[in-house]
Amino acid sequence: MSELWQMPAVDLAASIRARQIGCRELMDAVLERIERLNGDTNAFAIVDPQAARKAADDADGLVRSGAELGPLHGVPVSVKDLISTAGMRTTFGSHAFATQVPTVDGEAVARIRRAGGIVFGKTTTAELGCKITTDSPLHGTTRNPWNLERTSGGSSGGAAVATAMGFGPLALTTDGSGSSRVPAACCGVVGLKPTLGAVPMELAADLFGGVSCIGAMARTAADIRLIFNAMAGPSRNDPWTLGQSHPPAQTAARSFAGLRVRWIKTVGEHAVDPDVERLTAAAIGQMADAGAHVVDGSASFDWALDACRKLIRANQAARYGHLLEKWRDRLDPIAVQCIEEGLSQSRAELSAAMLERTALFRRVQALFDDADVLVMPTFAATPPLASHRADQPFSVAGTPAQPLRASWYSYGVPFNPTGHPAISVPCGRASDGLPVGLQIVGPWHAEHLLIDLAQALEPLIGWRNQWPALAFSDSLNQGISA
Repeated sequence: MSELWQMPAVDLAASIRARQIGCRELMDAVLERIERLNGDTNAFAIVDPQAARKAADDADGLVRSGAELGPLHGVPVSVKDLISTAGMRTTFGSHAFATQVPTVDGEAVARIRRAGGIVFGKTTTAELGCKITTDSPLHGTTRNPWNLERTSGGSSGGAAVATAMGFGPLALTTDGSGSSRVPAACCGVVGLKPTLGAVPMELAADLFGGVSCIGAMARTAADIRLIFNAMAGPSRNDPWTLGQSHPPAQTAARSFAGLRVRWIKTVGEHAVDPDVERLTAAAIGQMADAGAHVVDGSASFDWALDACRKLIRANQAARYGHLLEKWRDRLDPIAVQCIEEGLSQSRAELSAAMLERTALFRRVQALFDDADVLVMPTFAATPPLASHRADQPFSVAGTPAQPLRASWYSYGVPFNPTGHPAISVPCGRASDGLPVGLQIVGPWHAEHLLIDLAQALEPLIGWRNQWPALAFSDSLNQGISA
């Protein structure tokens, strides 16, 4: 039998129901691992062991009493430090919010708790979620468990590391420009960005024009299904969630036979690392061998990457521009750059970007006229060094260096403003030993299809039981705070 920290959430929940393991036993195992190993990777900004153990004891009491148990009963769940958690600090990785303690849960967190999940800590994020690497003035640098010299990706880098290291099987994330998918690919786990409105984000500053959503990470597709079903569904306080039927994503024996796949090698004009191309193409080949019909979708396509950036920067400036007067010198310089870029945009530029968002949605939607899914790499190369600044150019396959957004992670960017769901799944390791991810994009509210396909790929790629060597380390470095 696997160690508790290696078991998927689906198996843990079933074992708790069968009284084969205890909730406190499981929580103790997770907290002990974090205490020993978090210092190497900095996956967590905040952990509350006392509250977690009390919640686990209460959960055990419900099991003993024969009470009806939720689908996540007793399962540890981490939450990204951008998502509101009642009674637990939510700092956004920033000195400006270092003492902020929300009085309410975000609805997604509240649903996790109602399903029996135990929220025990906050995973690290880039400050204000402003960049694709995870480091902040408040919490420091989060490192890739496969190679501590490399970045974990961002801004949900802490969640990706926590999942990869067995610091709990489920992680709640956010995704505004690839933030659930890129870190998942960097760390060799599964990352889901749901459809805009599939999961409530009712506390967002901009409910109508925003591009961010709440997502999830896990090691297996079945676990993604479990946490997604617990979070998804209408909320009267989030207009995007209303007016849609959200049936649970049921388990299905998905066959690739007849699946129409549009293979997109690049999004934007950039190079692709040979290892990334080889591994993602091999995964596509396995789909084809299993009966999928694959067409090349790499012809020129306008992904409106500049308009996507302008929309994100405008939102960041509107939400955080007021911080510059008091906190500029203690903010991440990249966060300052993002805010100032947003503030410098004219009303006409922003209006044009909003119109281009609509046009982009229509162009992407048309891609599904003759395809069931779009498939592409999650990034163009394995991750940069952890010390690589987010504004520092990055070269892929020996080509002239470009900004990270252009050269490395453009694949995830367009599907935030268009709202389409996307999932990143591991598809092997490159010659440098680091994981590579494959992104699958579907029509609106096709999460069930994406999860099914991810689950069908698992045995073909053979990733499920691969762990970074650091996960078996006996390091005694300390790195958590109450």
